[in-house]
Amino acid sequence: MKQPILIALLTIVSVRMMAQNNNAPYSQLGLGDLDDGYYNRTSGLANTGIAYRSNRFLINNNPASFSALTNQYFTMETALRGQYIHYAGNQVNVASTESADITFRKLILGIKITQHWGSSIGILPYSTQNYEFQVPYNIAGTTVQIADHYYQGHGSVNRAYWANSYEFFHHLSIGVDASYIFGQLNQNDIIQSSPLGSTLVSTTNNTNLQNLYLTYGMQLYGRLGKNWNYSLGGTYSAKAALLAASTKLVLNNDSVTLQNIQNQEGYMYLPEAWGAGIALGFKQKYMFVADYRYQNWNGVAALNSYPGQGYAVASAERGSVGFEVSKQKTFYNTRVELSYLQAGVYYANSYLQINGQQIKDYGITAGFGVNSLKSPLAYSMVFQYGIKGTTNNELIRQNYANVTFMVNFGQIWYTKGKKFD
Repeated sequence: MKQPILIALLTIVSVRMMAQNNNAPYSQLGLGDLDDGYYNRTSGLANTGIAYRSNRFLINNNPASFSALTNQYFTMETALRGQYIHYAGNQVNVASTESADITFRKLILGIKITQHWGSSIGILPYSTQNYEFQVPYNIAGTTVQIADHYYQGHGSVNRAYWANSYEFFHHLSIGVDASYIFGQLNQNDIIQSSPLGSTLVSTTNNTNLQNLYLTYGMQLYGRLGKNWNYSLGGTYSAKAALLAASTKLVLNNDSVTLQNIQNQEGYMYLPEAWGAGIALGFKQKYMFVADYRYQNWNGVAALNSYPGQGYAVASAERGSVGFEVSKQKTFYNTRVELSYLQAGVYYANSYLQINGQQIKDYGITAGFGVNSLKSPLAYSMVFQYGIKGTTNNELIRQNYANVTFMVNFGQIWYTKGKKFD
């Protein structure tokens, strides 16, 4: 009785997982802050897992991984993240240098349908937008301030996916992830009288985004002698167009409509992307992993789908490595994992280039997990510290610290006595 109740509670609380209160200065541009986290077993490895395979955990870094699940196995995972950010730079208000929030980040399920076929569905964040800043509005050519210009934005773009993978010859797995990208980005532009604080003009732009985005994956794996095992992985996504339906509403200080444009359609593009990874294991206890990911935003920049002043989109890349130690024990001729420790480092160039400076993001991670022997639950916690941006060229640097708590529920699914080996 306890297990269905747990599943229901996790489902309810995860519905609100995309809400975010942290200010993210760079999220005002493009699609917002792209989320490069997977919130799974690889999070403590700096989200390094294109070649990672697991018989219990859902490794959504690569859709080819789900064929590794134990036969007749059902599993579900959810994650909660707490984040603290400290802001630095000449543009930062000294009274607002910190922010923090706690959010649910995912709800995903997986099942081993047949001996070689694994499948997973779920919902994850794709990007978020949350910012607020003020710019003095001066008389042209002077320093005389006549108004305050406020910019505000919030919203999120989410990813609901269905992924399937199939194993061939016990050494090769092929997978495909069909994701439905959807969400809304909301931006407000408000001019207020400087001495009185009353609104003179306000402009509200809401953009709804939606479309399919396909990712293909491959993993090749086997053994190297008695003690070593290996896995090579790759992923590929073709360029895709997001249908963008926007509305624009302009009001004056008496809330009289000056302009109202409804459902103006256009396109914002997602880039062609690929990734490659390697995983090396020793005696089923030690694991080393490395990933490289690339997004060709230059291929969509020419389409002018991300117009703006002072910034441009640029091709993004991310490299990461991780190391894992697994503590295991043998029960009745079955090897069971009790716990594990992980560490990782990453370095990335984001897709945004502002004032000629490409925004960089780098940091370290550490994680540990415990698998219960008395229940179908497994728990893990990941610590992350990173730096995003710079104070050069009048930009803002974000020093951030994340703590992510994840729960995995898994057990053999009901088969009415039927088995496959």
